[in-house]
Amino acid sequence: MTDQEQMSSEDDGAVSLRPKARILKTLGEELISSETVALIELVKNAYDADAQNVLISFSEGLMEGRGFIRVMDDGHGMDMKTIRNSWMVIATSTKKNNKISKSGKRRVLGEKGIGRFATARIAQELELVTRTADQPTTESYAVFDWTQFENDDLFLDDILFLADEQEANAIVPGWRLENFADEAYEVPYHGTILTMNRLKHTWEKSDLENLQRGLSRLLSPFYSESDFNIFMELPEEHSEFSSRISPPEIINYPHYIVQGKIKGSGEYSFSVRIQEEGKDHNFSGFLYKTFSRGEWMLHTSSQEFELTIENQKERSVECGPFDFELRIWDRDELENVDQKVGGGVRSIRKDLNAIAGINIYRDGFRVLPYGEPDNDWLRLDLRRVQSPTKRLSNNQITGYIAITADKNPQLHDRSNREGLDNNQAYFDLQDIMKFILNETENLRYSFKRKKPNEKNNGEQKGLFDSPDFSELAKAVSGDDINKESTLKLINKAEDDWKKQIKKLQGVLSQYHALATLGGIVDKILHDGRQPLAKIQTEAGLGQEIAEDLVSEIPESAQLKELEKSFFKIVSQSSILRDVFRRAEPFGGRKRGRPKKYYIEDLVNEIFSLYSKEFDDASIIADIPSTQTLVSIDTTELSEIFTNLITNSIYWLKSVPKESRRIHVMIERRKDSSLEIIFSDTGPGIDQKYKDLIFEPYFSRKPDGHGLGLCLVGEIVHDYYNGTVELLDTGSSGGTAFRIIINKRV
Repeated sequence: MTDQEQMSSEDDGAVSLRPKARILKTLGEELISSETVALIELVKNAYDADAQNVLISFSEGLMEGRGFIRVMDDGHGMDMKTIRNSWMVIATSTKKNNKISKSGKRRVLGEKGIGRFATARIAQELELVTRTADQPTTESYAVFDWTQFENDDLFLDDILFLADEQEANAIVPGWRLENFADEAYEVPYHGTILTMNRLKHTWEKSDLENLQRGLSRLLSPFYSESDFNIFMELPEEHSEFSSRISPPEIINYPHYIVQGKIKGSGEYSFSVRIQEEGKDHNFSGFLYKTFSRGEWMLHTSSQEFELTIENQKERSVECGPFDFELRIWDRDELENVDQKVGGGVRSIRKDLNAIAGINIYRDGFRVLPYGEPDNDWLRLDLRRVQSPTKRLSNNQITGYIAITADKNPQLHDRSNREGLDNNQAYFDLQDIMKFILNETENLRYSFKRKKPNEKNNGEQKGLFDSPDFSELAKAVSGDDINKESTLKLINKAEDDWKKQIKKLQGVLSQYHALATLGGIVDKILHDGRQPLAKIQTEAGLGQEIAEDLVSEIPESAQLKELEKSFFKIVSQSSILRDVFRRAEPFGGRKRGRPKKYYIEDLVNEIFSLYSKEFDDASIIADIPSTQTLVSIDTTELSEIFTNLITNSIYWLKSVPKESRRIHVMIERRKDSSLEIIFSDTGPGIDQKYKDLIFEPYFSRKPDGHGLGLCLVGEIVHDYYNGTVELLDTGSSGGTAFRIIINKRV
């Protein structure tokens, strides 16, 4: 715009935006986080142009201010009209409006129209040479000097570039790509060459390793476009990186394979294959979410739920349909992989570290940064801290989640092109993957526990069971003692003890943490009850006064609002009071001497704390009306029933509303012991997990800690010399526990 035109606009009262030139520096450098990401953006552009081959070539002397990186592809190329009207237009809507590539075979990956400016992140200058099939003797070229955009005095429209047509001399018979493509493929004489001169970054070996890893995972290693190949070419000093990009061989030899799909309706089906076992375990059902305690929680059901708009506390999952595959290794048992690929276990573990992580692919192309070495987006390592024996860590898994731009519109990129928006659809995706992993972990844990003579596991049936010394005893008691074999048995016994002690230390550390938490709970209850009581009393008085004033002055809208406010304070403080009562059993105070109570009344009181959850989930609780006098500690009883009730509430949400019931039976037996039957009509417990549910850390909930039933068993056994038993419910389904209390009652 000329000064005269600008003055004319100002006289008319209209003002236009004139971006400074440095805005392109922001687009190219600051929205692209690294050189690797920038090159991947350029490879994506080649994919969108229907290229079958892409070559990334590095010059010698990859020092800052020197050298070049060249990216060439055999895509459709561009003519001068396309360069001027699309390539030179910032944030062009060309790809957004045309979501299918020119060939009609690919869903284009770019939408924001800024990916090509990633070259400004890599180098100070860009040379563009491109040729289409409609240019028989010419090719188009342009030169971009990115340093111009560092001048704070220039506006964006002040900067001009050299762009024109020339006699074809770069994309011609014998051009570089012909040396890399498959022999059966005839490389066309059209495409694009981007040469980035005067690098802005010194490329080290670690940078090239990151690039190679990023490119190897750009296309899914489990399924890939057979007509899209990526090559790297480097000088002699870095020749080990010159190759066709492909996934590492170890991906073919996992210990566990998980495959499946999620439909848009929430219906799921997947299988977990334990390679050593040689069979698939199949899972299917429906997923939906319920709102409870301030958050949305994932639930499963064997049949599809009818969710209504009126119900604001239940909804379907919002992430959309996707396929997935996970491959999992036991890192302490990699001998089979070494047998196939060689190099030693240490080298294999290093390769696993390089490919570890669950990747997300949109329309066949990877979405960064998911699956990067330091991107534990499902927080698997944090989960494993709480249950190291059962949980999988991020470096044991590689896999993919396949989504599409059309079917998963809510899973869209952030503006910086790195990662998905942290919206509800993304959180649903996280929860679903944790559910799938939890089912896999349960199967893996169960299988490893059943393996006879486990070589590396060393786990015993119970926490306090001692290791098996029978082989050692047999060896030393015989007449013919072999020193070498006996020494091996002694070392094995020592290792078993160490593993058992380590396991015990882990459990004790958890209980220590719980004890500390109990002290905090006591402090909160002690310091919080008095002000809460004061709030309840004063708010109640205020509500009474407001009611009287409203009756005297009914036309006053302000008094009516005041009355409503006091009512809300009273109701909310009642909720907080119930929270305090629920937390009381988990405080750290010493247990008092058991007193005599009618146990049915105590159970009724505990159930009343969950009346709101029961109403929200349409759960009916049947509690006996008998009167059984017992000598019992109310806190201990509360802990037992709190754990059973919260488990039932969670799992009952997996069955139709009309079938949700909890039933409690209490009976004094002939030997004076007390029998309690606690049952629900939920989905029940799979037969293969029945021996594991009382073990520490074992949980079928995706985010469960696995301590609830373990604590129930310990309280009943340690304080009441009793037992907790999971009953066989047969064809009727559901879950039923029988608790026998012998002491104190």
